[in-house]
Amino acid sequence: MDLLQLKYFKVVAEQEHITKSAKLLMVSQPYLSALVARLEEELGGQLFNRDGRRVVLNEYGKILLHHANEALQHLEDAKKEIADMRSRDTKYIRLGSSSTMLSKRWLVDFLKEHDDIRLAHLLAAHNEIMDGLLSGRFDFGLTTGRLDHPKIISVPLWKDRYTLLVGARHHMARRRKIYLQDIQNEKICALPEDQSKLRIVDELCKKAGFEPDFVLEGNVELLSDYMREGVGVSFGLASVEAAYSDMRSIPLADEIGAVSIYLSWCGDRYLTNSMLTLQRYLNEVGKNIEAEQK
Repeated sequence: MDLLQLKYFKVVAEQEHITKSAKLLMVSQPYLSALVARLEEELGGQLFNRDGRRVVLNEYGKILLHHANEALQHLEDAKKEIADMRSRDTKYIRLGSSSTMLSKRWLVDFLKEHDDIRLAHLLAAHNEIMDGLLSGRFDFGLTTGRLDHPKIISVPLWKDRYTLLVGARHHMARRRKIYLQDIQNEKICALPEDQSKLRIVDELCKKAGFEPDFVLEGNVELLSDYMREGVGVSFGLASVEAAYSDMRSIPLADEIGAVSIYLSWCGDRYLTNSMLTLQRYLNEVGKNIEAEQK
């Protein structure tokens, strides 16, 4: 058994079709069928159940796929570690985040201080971030709440609080605190669902037991223009209220208004120097935010 066999086996397992897999791998279908047959002969049992043209992993195949994924990932980590030693660093970081608000406080300053680092910031739901960390699609996850998986390390960065955002003309603009039930009948402004995989407004209203009444879904500039007229409300985070300079940011008094921000990564992955730099930077950001809250 060699790495090429494992790579080809992985593709067949994912595609569940020999012909499609052969096209993807740019090899002939007979060659790929023979390779799978040799692998099964070497392991002493069938790895797939055949159903017409489809091939579906059986229990033996699932065991091999699990170990094949680990072996291939270790190989990728070895390549990355060697490249890191040769070039002193790998400068590209892929960050999966559940909200753009979690990065408003630090992202621009980080990139200014470390202009040799390239950062891909991708919005995703919690389960997508977890899958991305395990598969290697993401290097880090930045989320509201811990990612619970035995292979993932999640560390708290800072405690935060959701706030209600309203324009200066809004009838609640002078409130010093607010409860979610107070906005049950308010018109709500939010990013479109395809731009924010885990919209705070959906999460909070669901916890409070009511469905949000959306009056406007659009980009940030459009929402701000509308809310300045005193119509509609939205949500933000206390740690980045300076970013809402033209809005009133009112703390949510509900218990569910409190939230912890976590940084997560796969524990068995190699972390490059650039990744460690971002990790240390975010730890300092968290300490500064918590110091401000005291």
